[in-house]
Amino acid sequence: MHESHTRLALHSAVTIRTAHKLTPTQTWRQTTDSPGQRLCAYVQRLIIAFLLLLVSSIDVLAADAIPGEQWCNRTVDSIRFVGNKVTQYEVMSRELLQKVGQPCSLDDVIDGIQNNLDLGLFKSVRAELHLDEDHLELVYFVDEKIYFLPIPRFSRTSDGELRFGAQLRWDNFLGRLHQLKLTYEKRQEDNGQGRTGYVHSLDYVVPRFFGSRFGLGVSMKRIRNNTELAQDGQVYGEALQERQRAEFRVARWANESEGVQGLSYFAGAGIERRDYELRSGTTGPFSDGLNVTLLTGFEVQRVHRSAFSRRGFQYGVTLRVADTALGGDFSYAQLDAFSRLYIPLQRPQTNLNVQFRLGLSSMAPFGQRNYGVGGGELIRGLRTGTATGDILMVANAEYLSGFFAYPAWRWVAFADVGNVYLKDDVNLLKQVGRGGVGLRWKLEQLTSTDLRIDIAWDSKRSKLTPYVSTSLTF
Repeated sequence: MHESHTRLALHSAVTIRTAHKLTPTQTWRQTTDSPGQRLCAYVQRLIIAFLLLLVSSIDVLAADAIPGEQWCNRTVDSIRFVGNKVTQYEVMSRELLQKVGQPCSLDDVIDGIQNNLDLGLFKSVRAELHLDEDHLELVYFVDEKIYFLPIPRFSRTSDGELRFGAQLRWDNFLGRLHQLKLTYEKRQEDNGQGRTGYVHSLDYVVPRFFGSRFGLGVSMKRIRNNTELAQDGQVYGEALQERQRAEFRVARWANESEGVQGLSYFAGAGIERRDYELRSGTTGPFSDGLNVTLLTGFEVQRVHRSAFSRRGFQYGVTLRVADTALGGDFSYAQLDAFSRLYIPLQRPQTNLNVQFRLGLSSMAPFGQRNYGVGGGELIRGLRTGTATGDILMVANAEYLSGFFAYPAWRWVAFADVGNVYLKDDVNLLKQVGRGGVGLRWKLEQLTSTDLRIDIAWDSKRSKLTPYVSTSLTF
């Protein structure tokens, strides 16, 4: 097949030269043409020959996309994976549309490649069809990333709070796609010179148990820090705050496939204990207490991954309800919704990523409000505690473009717009907007790890604010 395409390209080039063979009169006329005209004609012939060779090479690539595809006219007798030293067979096989005992479908074989790439576990995935006598075997070759590693964590918020520590992360725990994270983080305000705090957390997620439609999520966190008790611009005092929180949820996949894309819905419960040890002033509206919540919601995920970008969409809704009848000290309801779009643009290695967030709450536990903007978590460039409220509306947009010679690096231009409102004072025309530029470095050997550097411009303060993190914005 390669030889036939090569012969076709060479034959086309020869045909071009033959078609432009000149008679003696035409030769004399061409020599009387200006040098510019002769150069244009020569370049034109080169472009035509190049295009023909390019088309022929594209045909070769398309034909060899699945080696052995000429045998995809019979039933697949077996499926095998090569290169998975850690990942178990069931994790990969449940992402396949092509099944053993079914007629071979190239579309299903290629979808299996993309579905396994979407797991985020592999640097590359390819497929081949092998025919041994009358036995047709489908073989997927995978190149695994590094799953188990200690990751240094470092970030800086807009008001100069430094966050540094370490995270022990296992993104493919036991080879079953389970995610285990142990995090230790120290936080210090005023660029490392102010109030100090510590965060310890454990997160364990099972997207989907083998042979089941169910998944599980468990998280625990402990925070101990010195904090300023302030709200709406008024400072009440200083205190040592200690928070202990635990939450679990059980999910069920609603789609017919066995993979981890599509619709899932979940239910669970959470508990949090918070205590304040007053150091100066008063506690103001803040209070100790126990918060017990029930939660439910759903999520739809259709996000597809390539080596350095994403495409597709994701959205979900979570409802939390607390009541003193559950044994806690607070009664309220909270609704959070999000939507994310990853849009590939026509220019290579270019994406437009957009996120929308909405939050509604009847009140908040412990005397503080549920939502706030600033600090780099929602609107980059705003100081932490710029505004708090019972209602949140935020939109984030990022335009990313890769460097042709270094595709793992991409520059980004971003804009963040939104605000928070008190439930009895909602003015949707009152919005806060900030923007800036940054860099992203995709660490190809690691799962879900990107170095993020952003510089946001706060037009109100006429100040540039840098951010550094080891995770993407969304």
